[in-house]
Amino acid sequence: MNQTFTFPVKGDVVPSILRNFSAPVKMVPASGVVNESDMAFLASNDTDGFNRWDSAQQLYAAAILKVMDGKEYAETLDLVLSTFGATLKDASISDDAIRAYALILPGESTLAEAVTVVDPPAIRNARKFVKKAIAKKFKTELTAAYEKLTACVEADTVFKVDGESTGRRRLRNVYLGYLCALDETAEEQIEAAKIATAQFEAASGMTDKLAAFNCLVSMSGEGSSARDAAIQKFYDDANGDPLVIDKWFACLASADLPDLLDRVVKLTNHPDFTLKVPNRCRSVILSFTASAAFHDDNGKGYEFLGDMLEKIDKVNSRVSARTTASSFLSWKRYNEKRASMMKAQLERLKAMPTISNDLLEIVMKGLK
Repeated sequence: MNQTFTFPVKGDVVPSILRNFSAPVKMVPASGVVNESDMAFLASNDTDGFNRWDSAQQLYAAAILKVMDGKEYAETLDLVLSTFGATLKDASISDDAIRAYALILPGESTLAEAVTVVDPPAIRNARKFVKKAIAKKFKTELTAAYEKLTACVEADTVFKVDGESTGRRRLRNVYLGYLCALDETAEEQIEAAKIATAQFEAASGMTDKLAAFNCLVSMSGEGSSARDAAIQKFYDDANGDPLVIDKWFACLASADLPDLLDRVVKLTNHPDFTLKVPNRCRSVILSFTASAAFHDDNGKGYEFLGDMLEKIDKVNSRVSARTTASSFLSWKRYNEKRASMMKAQLERLKAMPTISNDLLEIVMKGLK
């Protein structure tokens, strides 16, 4: 049912609708085109935390998608930088968690939902481009803000889980992510590795440690030695704890590195990896399939998953079915080349002489 609401307002007005998250709905302009200036205004000035975040997300997404599509993005990127700067410096924002959410770029999965044909590597590259542009523009401010929060965190002699402390850690980790996005030169790589390593080693809780670790595992060039040292230390510190080891595997399997597939294959041969434990299996396999590297044009990521699904199905058919459902069933949303390669893996699984009923049901659903 369609409804029309008319508001008798005068002057140049930018409405802030559904304040306080009063209705879980997604609103789109009748024209289908987001008014970027309005979104920038709301993202910089709205006093409603959710609407401020939502407006920023729409604006950030518009810039990223324009970069990805090769469209003119300069004006939109200027709005993004202006909005980010306003939120970064706004003294009226007293909740660090609200500021953190308002500064985070939309995730790759969210961006994928906004396009008709999904191109994961292109989405990742465009998102990284915008993130680096922001980090370059506000490096001085981000560094100062990060150091200020670090001093606050280090001043706490006892680890706290109250809202204020949690928000502070979240915001600090957002700043860290932007600072580590600057990695084009050897000097930047060294600097990023230094700041991430310092947080990693000083972390008193898993949130801060994981945030730094996630930055470190994707470092290359001059940051490679710091990356490898952190990988070993995280594993050693885990001391065999299965939940922490699962985190270790998941971070490594989703790293943003050009040789990720080779690294994931090695992970499947690690002494602590097993297909018999669902969480351990998912920590590697599903983490990898959620990465852009899984969708490399050569199709090797799809072949790897097909190989693993054959093995998993013999051990746990429910895990193989769910992994297939989350990784291959959306093949029609990709370009013709990727779609054909993903479909070929479904055909391959269907032809397995000992395929389980659970997996067969999902495969047949995917081939319809």
